[in-house]
Amino acid sequence: MSELQDVEKRIHSANARFVAYLEKHRIYELFHDIATQLMIQKPDDHLVFIKQYLEIAAKRLDVPRIILIAPPTFDRMALAKVLQEELNIYPFTIKELRKACEKDNETCHCAESMDLAFAMRKILETGALHACGWVLVDLPRTKTEARVFQRTGIIPTHVIQLIVSNDADNYENIYMNDTCYHVCTPINIKRKMDERRYEKQLRGLKEAYANFLIVRNETMVTLFFCFKEVDVGIRTIEELGKDCAKLVKIKKHCGGPSIFRIVLIGSRGSGCTTLAKYLAERFNIVHIDYDYITEQSRLQRNSLGELLGIYEHGWGERPKPEIRIQIIQKYISGYECLKRGWVLTGYPKQVEDFKLLDLSPTPPNRVIFVETSGDVCRRRLLNRRYNLVTGSKHDLSMKDYTDTDHCQLGIHPRDYRLIVERDLQEHEENVTEMLQYAGESAVKIDGNEDEKVVREKVEACLMRPAPNQQSRVPRSSAEIDPMNVEFDPDDEPDSSVFDNIRALEPVYTFL
Repeated sequence: MSELQDVEKRIHSANARFVAYLEKHRIYELFHDIATQLMIQKPDDHLVFIKQYLEIAAKRLDVPRIILIAPPTFDRMALAKVLQEELNIYPFTIKELRKACEKDNETCHCAESMDLAFAMRKILETGALHACGWVLVDLPRTKTEARVFQRTGIIPTHVIQLIVSNDADNYENIYMNDTCYHVCTPINIKRKMDERRYEKQLRGLKEAYANFLIVRNETMVTLFFCFKEVDVGIRTIEELGKDCAKLVKIKKHCGGPSIFRIVLIGSRGSGCTTLAKYLAERFNIVHIDYDYITEQSRLQRNSLGELLGIYEHGWGERPKPEIRIQIIQKYISGYECLKRGWVLTGYPKQVEDFKLLDLSPTPPNRVIFVETSGDVCRRRLLNRRYNLVTGSKHDLSMKDYTDTDHCQLGIHPRDYRLIVERDLQEHEENVTEMLQYAGESAVKIDGNEDEKVVREKVEACLMRPAPNQQSRVPRSSAEIDPMNVEFDPDDEPDSSVFDNIRALEPVYTFL
C-alpha cells in the first residue's frame, strides 16, 4: 500500500513540475493562439500551417491588438496616439481603410463592412505589423460589423470601453492635453440621438466581444471579472492612455491549469505573515515562513542543519544566498506544495535570493509587494506582546487584553527596538532593487490600509491571469564556436536538396 502511495506522490510531483514549466514558457497561450488561427483560416494542410505559424507565433504572444469603444463625444484618436507612443502599435481609422479599399468618404457606406475588413486583412497579411500590433480607433461600429471582422480573422487581444459620465458636473472631464481641456456644451437633441444610437450599438458590441471586454470608468475598472478602484481626480488624456496601456499588458487566461505559487514581500510588521495565513486557508495552499523553516532546518541532524549552525552560532552571520535557496527548495519541492501550491513569506530578502528562486523548477507565478510605512511597521512590532501561557498575540495599542492577562504578556526576542530598527533598515536597503528586478511581473499593495481592504486587493490580484515571469530571469544566448563544430557522416542532410524532387509545401499568410 505504501508503494502505491509513493508512486502516486511521484506522479503528482511530476505533473506539478510540468505545469510550472508550461506556465513559465507560456505553452498554453501559444497553443491557444495556434488553435484560434486554425479555426479562422481552416488550411488544407494543417500540419504545414502549424509549422509555418510557429515561426511567428512566439513573437505574437505579447503583441497587442486593441479595439477602442467610446461615446461619440470622446476623442478616440487622441487616446490612440498615446497608446501608440506607449505600446508602439499602429492606429487604424475608418478613413484609412476606406482609402485602402478605394471607397469615397462622401457616399453612403451601409454595406461596406466586408470591404473594410478585407482591406485591413490585406494590410495585416503583409506582415508589417506582426511585431508591433494595432488599435482600431472607430471600428467596428455595430455588432454585425464586429462579426464580419471576426469571420475575416481580425481578432483583438483587448477591447477597451471608455465610460464618460453624463453628470452636468463632469461635462468638462474629457481632457485633450496637459494644459487644456474640452468643455462640453449642454445636451441638445442631436446629442441625445447620437447617445441613444451609441448605447444601442454598444449592447451589440458587448455581445460580440464579451470574452475580451475591459470596462474603463472614472472610478472603477472591470477586467475579466476583477474590480479595482482608481483615484482619478483631474486627469489628462495622456494619463488615461498610460493607464489603459497598463491594462493592455495584463494577459488573459487561456484555460490552462494553474497552481498558486505566491511570494509576499514586505518588511517585518507589514502584515505579510497574517495575510499569508489567510490566503493559505482561503485557497487551501501551504504557508511557508522562511524564518520558521530555517529554524527547523537548523535543528535537524544533517549536513544542512550543521552548516546553518556554523553560520549562525560559529560565525554569527546570516547564511549565504546559495544556502538559503536550499532551505526554500527543500520545502517548495515537497509533495504538498507541488500538489496544492504555496505562499512564501520572509524570503527573498535581497535580489540575489530572488534570482535563485526564479531559477528553481517551480518559480513563483505571483509576486506581491506589501508596501507599509516604517512608522506603521515600527508601531505594530513595538506594541506586540505574546501571552506567556497561551502563546496568543496581543496589540497594546488595541487594548484587546484584560488586566489579568497583562501580567502574563511578554516581548518576543525579535521585537526589541534595536532588532526592529535593524530589520526595517535592511528591508529598505534591498526592496528598491528587488522591485526593479521584478518589474511589471510584480504587484504593489498598500499595506497601510485596513486589513480587510488589503485582503480584497490581494485576492483581486490572484484572480487575474498570472503575469509573465520569464522576463525576470535574463539568460544569455548560447555562444557557438565554429571551430568546435565537426562534420558527422550520420547527420541528417540539408532538406533543401530534396526541393526539386518533391512537391512544394503551400505557403500561408498570417494576420
